[in-house]
Amino acid sequence: MRPLGVTLAAYFQIFRAALLCILALGARFLGGMTARLASVASEGNAAQRFFSGFGHFLLMAFLIYAAILIVLGFGLLWRQNWARSLTIIFSGLGFLILLPRLLHFHPFSFLFGTLNLLVLIYLLAAPARAFFIGKPTAEITPA
Repeated sequence: MRPLGVTLAAYFQIFRAALLCILALGARFLGGMTARLASVASEGNAAQRFFSGFGHFLLMAFLIYAAILIVLGFGLLWRQNWARSLTIIFSGLGFLILLPRLLHFHPFSFLFGTLNLLVLIYLLAAPARAFFIGKPTAEITPA
């Protein structure tokens, strides 16, 4: 039976991916609006091409990252140790990226930073490692 913490960590990854998809669509929408505004404001097309291209870039970058998070979430649900390892890396990086905003206490940054830290700590703990390796917790040596 899968531990509740692993299930919650997997759902957190999938939730992050859904938020990234919404952010990607917003970046695409704003990129398109900015490109049209730039084309109206100036005679040249350089600003329009830049903002349009930047919107496309953000859309693709966010969608790729969201796809990776979805794969990690389902990998955790399917008891894949590679998903545990990559989730540890992504949660650690997510916490480090949000660390400056945690110090100034932005509510959403604080929430996601705390959740990233909890996922990181939980997946590094012996019971979670034992679940993914398939051994009893007593046989796991501290890392």
